[in-house]
Order: sequence, then C-alpha cells, then structure tokens
Amino acid sequence: MSEGEIVDVREVPSAGSADKQSSHSSLNSSDSCEKPLFQENLEKPEDLQTDKDKAKMSRKANKETDALELMEGHYLVGNQGIYKVQEFLGEGGFGKVAKCTKLGSPEMYAIKIIANVQEGKEEFESMKLIQVLDPDENHLMKMYECFSFQNVICLVYEILEETLEDFLIKNECKATPLTYVRAIAQQMFQALKALKSIGVVHCDIKLDNIMFADKKSLKFKLIDFGLAVETKELPTGTEIQVTRFRAPEVILGLPLDESVDMWALGIVLACVYFGNYPYPSRTEYETIRAMVLCTPEEYTKSTGKELRKKNHRILEVNPQRRITPSQALEHDFITMKHLAGKSKAAYAAGCEGVMGKTPPSEAQVNPSASSSSSMSGSSNQSLKSSMSEGEINCFVFETYS
Repeated sequence: MSEGEIVDVREVPSAGSADKQSSHSSLNSSDSCEKPLFQENLEKPEDLQTDKDKAKMSRKANKETDALELMEGHYLVGNQGIYKVQEFLGEGGFGKVAKCTKLGSPEMYAIKIIANVQEGKEEFESMKLIQVLDPDENHLMKMYECFSFQNVICLVYEILEETLEDFLIKNECKATPLTYVRAIAQQMFQALKALKSIGVVHCDIKLDNIMFADKKSLKFKLIDFGLAVETKELPTGTEIQVTRFRAPEVILGLPLDESVDMWALGIVLACVYFGNYPYPSRTEYETIRAMVLCTPEEYTKSTGKELRKKNHRILEVNPQRRITPSQALEHDFITMKHLAGKSKAAYAAGCEGVMGKTPPSEAQVNPSASSSSSMSGSSNQSLKSSMSEGEINCFVFETYS
C-alpha cells in the first residue's frame, strides 16, 4: 500500500452535494414487537462490551481520526484517485465511515477510516481472501482499494443503503413479510456457499452486517469482513461472534468450522421474520440454558406443529447436523418445489420475483404499499399466512422429534 495523504481544499468549489442520511440510531424497544418465544426485543446491547467500554473505544478511535482534522470537504488521495468527503455515515470503535465522491466520476463510495493500523491491515488481508469471488453474483461487499496516510488505514468500498438492523428499527420491530425473509435467506446462503468454497469463515454475521444493496429490488450484501479468517485458522476454543449470534459450539469451546456462520444467519432470519431474537442472550449461560432446557412442548407451542417435519435446520445445536449453505439453497423453503395449484403457483411466482428469478413487481417488493398483489383474496391470504408460520419455523428451527 502506497502512502496517501489528506488534503484540506475546502476553498475549492464543491463537486456536488449529497443528501444527508440519518445517523445510525440506537435500538429502541417497541410495544408492537412480537415475542415468539422469549420476552426479549431488539433493544439489548449485542456485544459483550458495556456501553461505557464501547463509548471509550469510540472516543479513542475518533480522537485518532480527529487528530487528522478530517472534515466534510476534505480530499483523500488514494492509489486510484482522489476522493472528496461529502459526509460521515457513522462511527464506532474502529473509526469512521465517510461517504465520498471520486473526482472525475459521479460514483459514490463508502470509505472506512480505521484508526488502528493493525486492525486496518487485518481487514484488508481478510478482503484479499475473497477477491477471487464475484462480489455481485455472491452478494458480498465490493472493495475497490486500500491506502494509508499518517497513522490510519482507508478502505474504499461500494456504497450501500441501510442495514437490516436499521430496517427493523424503522419498522418498529414488527414481523417482516416472508417474501423479504426468502430473499435475504437465498442471497446470504449463496454468499456463505461462496465463502465455504474458498475455505473462509465470516465470523461476525449479524443484523448490522447485512445491508440492502437495492431496497426496491430486495438485493442484499454481506459486509464487514474484518474478522473473517480461513477455516483452518479456527482452532478449538476461539471466541468469535457477538453473544446474540454466537453458535453453541463457540460457547462450549468445541471444534469450529464454517457452520458457525449458518447458525448466526439462522438467528438473523428469525429476527427479521419475528421481529425478535429467538433466544435470550444476556449471558452465555442463559443462551445455552434456553437451547437445552426448552421442552419440545414449549417449543412446538411457540413455533407451530410444522417444526417437526424436517430433520435438518439452521438452528440445529449439533453443528454436524446443521444444514449447509448448498443444502439450504436446495431446500423447499427456497426452491418452493412443494407448492402446487393455481393459488400456490401465484404465491411462488411472487417470491421468485424478489429472489431475482423473474423481474419483481412493485407489489412484490413492497406488499404493504399495494392492495393488488399476486396473493389477493381471503383464501390466498389465508394460504400465505399458514405457509409463512409453518415454513419459516420448519426451515429455521431444529427438530426435537
């Protein structure tokens, strides 16, 4: 990486303006949140760190980046061009993310400014692992370049829309239509299949690491590969993933492989569909206790009788029995081969539209905005409702039969 620099040229006429985006808000509780199994919602901290710890880290990182006097209107000189900082999209323990334009191009970029040089280099090395994969076909965030200046690292990424976490917050933690869940599942299974093919584990799949690439057509991408490693580099006892999305084998200190990512994705899908976390997670003990001691009767009462129909699930406690990305892509929940008849065919066609198999209609990608959709009429609505409850439970949760 060649040495770049930051240039203050605020007196130069602006190359363009950008609409302000709302800053990342904290997770708020909502009375409308459905609680399918445990009385927990999305307001609890996701990390093991306390709010004070995270605030301290954020202040430390921002103190380092602030020392550079990086402000809106500044220019960053990279290896492939000069980028103008339009606005800051967010900040955290790592540093800041800036929305930038590239001189001579109308394209927007998201530049992640990492205060800790070692962490920045590690993320760059992780991104190099996946450069052999097509980021669009495999729904992975695209990196354009990496450069350094002074004591920070800059990673230039494609700019995306909002995270699933932000989407749920704006939706007041309400249950999300199954059409969205299918689209997310299909695309993320493809992403994990691609990572598995090159022997890489993401290690940090959670709601705020999956983003809308195009909300209108329901296109998603997996982001933040800062903790990604090769599967062979995951020795027994490695502590990875934040508590809410941590696989049971990680908690118990057992041998690890790429199946930890499938577990975390299962938690994500449950959160998106139910508007809630499926397991309590204030402590690892509490999480394991819920997984082990929840009786079949309690689980079935909460999630529906369809739970027992399949043997392999995403949230299978035993990683050896957990469904793989390739198996998941062939599952009826994704292929919808089990659907037959006129009304079911219409339902399947609508789902295929938002999964990229056919051009989606406005009603398909935004079902609440239109009264006319492929599923109209009381009988079809009843079909959709019954399929939603049974299918998502059958697919995501493990069986106890």
